[in-house]
Amino acid sequence: MNIKYRIIICLVVTVVMFAGLEVRLWNIQVVRHSPINKTAIKQFEHKIFLNPDRGKIYDRNGEQLALDINVDSVFAVPSEISSPSRTSRKLAGILGLNESSLAGKLRKRSSFAWVKRKVGPSLSMKVKKLGLEGIYLLQEKKRFYPENDLACHIIGCVGIDSQGLSGIEKNYEKFLKTASRRAVRVTDAFGRNVITTNEVIKRNKECCDVVLTIDKYIQHVAEVELKKAYINSKASRATIVVQDPATGEILALANYPGFNGNKPLKYASRFMNNPAITNVYEPGSTFKIIAAAAVLEKNMVSPKDRFYCENGLWVIGNYPIRDHEKEGWLNFNQIIMKSSNIGMAKIGEKLGRIGLYEYTRKFGFGNYTGIDLPGESCGILRKTDKWSSISLGRISFGQEIGVTAIQLVSAFSSIANKGRLMQPRIVRHVLDSDGNNAREFEPITIRRVVSHRTVNLLTKMLVGVVEEGTGVRAGVDGYRVAGKTGTAQKYDKKSGAYCSMKYTASFAGFIPAYKPRVTILVIVDEPEGVYYGGTVAAPVFSRVAQKIMEYYSIPWDEYKLATNR
Repeated sequence: MNIKYRIIICLVVTVVMFAGLEVRLWNIQVVRHSPINKTAIKQFEHKIFLNPDRGKIYDRNGEQLALDINVDSVFAVPSEISSPSRTSRKLAGILGLNESSLAGKLRKRSSFAWVKRKVGPSLSMKVKKLGLEGIYLLQEKKRFYPENDLACHIIGCVGIDSQGLSGIEKNYEKFLKTASRRAVRVTDAFGRNVITTNEVIKRNKECCDVVLTIDKYIQHVAEVELKKAYINSKASRATIVVQDPATGEILALANYPGFNGNKPLKYASRFMNNPAITNVYEPGSTFKIIAAAAVLEKNMVSPKDRFYCENGLWVIGNYPIRDHEKEGWLNFNQIIMKSSNIGMAKIGEKLGRIGLYEYTRKFGFGNYTGIDLPGESCGILRKTDKWSSISLGRISFGQEIGVTAIQLVSAFSSIANKGRLMQPRIVRHVLDSDGNNAREFEPITIRRVVSHRTVNLLTKMLVGVVEEGTGVRAGVDGYRVAGKTGTAQKYDKKSGAYCSMKYTASFAGFIPAYKPRVTILVIVDEPEGVYYGGTVAAPVFSRVAQKIMEYYSIPWDEYKLATNR
């Protein structure tokens, strides 16, 4: 074969080879571009989803209670780390991690692993100074509570991924959490970082802010006084709720002990439950206002009607009802003032099962109040066909019924609000990203419970409790207070009887009595030593109410001044 044919053959072979290569490239670049591109991105681009942005939470006066701050999170690229043992030894000491667990994570040779998220500035700086290979910092959002544990059971807290876990943070998640971010790391064929960027994934709405009904000052006062009572009485728990009776707005709500949302979640989780709305307890004598209001409304009993109180012991169906004082004949006013269980049981008998059940439901017990916080309990109110022969008398003075603090304070507020029961509110409005109202919450009247006449009669009786009866320590200089003490024995399920060593002490009332601005409920659970509501809880009411009157600059009560002249 001569040279000419050889050249032609080589050219043909070359053309065929290049043609095949072109077809292959066409197939790769055009026909199969999308799937191959996706595979390449998966190999070299690593997306790290970060915390979503969250809106702020304010009190009614615009004071910030919750906001986001920027912090660093530490992550590793194990494939870049030549000595996992040495790296984990240096990092574990600084970040407070288990060295062996961290070393195991770094030996997996993966392209990404969290080391520790949301570390403080000092720790972040220490990690930077180490200059360890394969260890990087990434900026994230962290929830910050400037007042630490103030209003913790209202505000709630968030998890490591900024998801709402309790309180407003949980219930208003759809408003507060509305945008996510992600970091994108692009690496070369050797796994080395080429570029790292942050981008925002937009959702339908921007973050919204939530404005609460609480007042930071009143909340602070309530918490300080509640903590004192808790410590001094060595109680197991204490609760206080302050409400505006005219609107149903919660001005303060606190439970002690509480938690600090800025601290690690493991320290806070057991206190995140909100006892003011979740815990059900027997109210004792504070519940006497229900039967009292009912018989007054039905004109069955007048304040001057007398009842024989059996000298402190009355046995019904082999079950004794006792008073803390041995009383004989008392009129209705005195029964409330001296908090006679026997007198109240006899008044309850006049009302009857159906009547007591009807008004208990009217006042909101045995049902949800509708407060905008998670985990609310509806309490315990059995239907009348489940009552025993002694249930009527006992429910009349606050046994055999389970209530929540938010139910009880709302019931007292209905008396303060001229007989109208309001839905308790915790949120005033939601603000959009421009600061405009995205949603506003107006006061909601649930129903009229009793008439003005009944309110006036019952208020006078409750004033008597504070001025002459069991609640004298709830008095506030210059003002008339209407209220009721409660000292409830706790029921022991194991023994099937009431415990003589455990009590719930409480006081509920409103001030000024005839022009109420606030309703306050104080509950001290299982105080040691002295356990009467008038001794343990009433003074807390007095101190909190005094400071609120000063804060609101409310003039001295004209009714109180008239009696002092």
